Amino acid sequence: MRQLKAEFCKMRHTFLFPIHVIVPLVACVLFLAWTRISAQLQFSAFVQAVGIVFPVLASVICAGNVDLELSGHLQGFLMITGKRESAFLAKWMSLEILAFLAVMGAVIFYGLGNRIILGDMEIPFSVFLKSGVFLWLGSLPLYLEHLFLNLCFTKSVSLAVSTGQLLISALFLTGLGQGKWQYFPCSWSSRGASLYLAEEFNRRMALGAANTDLRDILTCILLGTVLCVIIFVWFHFYEGREYSE
Repeated sequence: MRQLKAEFCKMRHTFLFPIHVIVPLVACVLFLAWTRISAQLQFSAFVQAVGIVFPVLASVICAGNVDLELSGHLQGFLMITGKRESAFLAKWMSLEILAFLAVMGAVIFYGLGNRIILGDMEIPFSVFLKSGVFLWLGSLPLYLEHLFLNLCFTKSVSLAVSTGQLLISALFLTGLGQGKWQYFPCSWSSRGASLYLAEEFNRRMALGAANTDLRDILTCILLGTVLCVIIFVWFHFYEGREYSE
């Protein structure tokens, strides 16, 4: 808990706090305005857009967080008492807490706007909240991956990978992702939340007749666990990298 508190103190005067407020608000305002003008966009489009851009946002946020450590040549991050993995866990948890607040704030703001501004009372508010949870759960491996990439390589590598993940996430929202999405963690946010909404509103055909069963969920849990174990084992032997681009 002390290390978690220290992570928030490090980020206090950086762009990391504002970006978790500004991006959700701007996205909600744009989508609500577009829906008001065109009367065509739906909440599912908003959820899919958030899920698609999540890899790029994770890359930028993780790069900014790691830069705080690189300014001190990683000494404050690596030279700690106790288990080294706790410092990495605290960094991951701090970013995930901010991500959770940002995502839930976005869906709540959209839900309120959908009811107050657009006058749409058909969607239960619980649907907005559950969709936000699915989006956030899909971000768990993303932040871990990009923390690894930024610590091991450079922000340029992380950004390049996130661009590829964005394209995969967008493509896997179509029938192309049927039977494959669960093996690509970058698509879990967009595809998972979209599948939930499809099940909720009986629109599974829109995602290539996607029927999500227990095996898909277990596959995601297993891959996520393996990914966590591999990266935490790697960090146990981590000795830093050169501070250059």
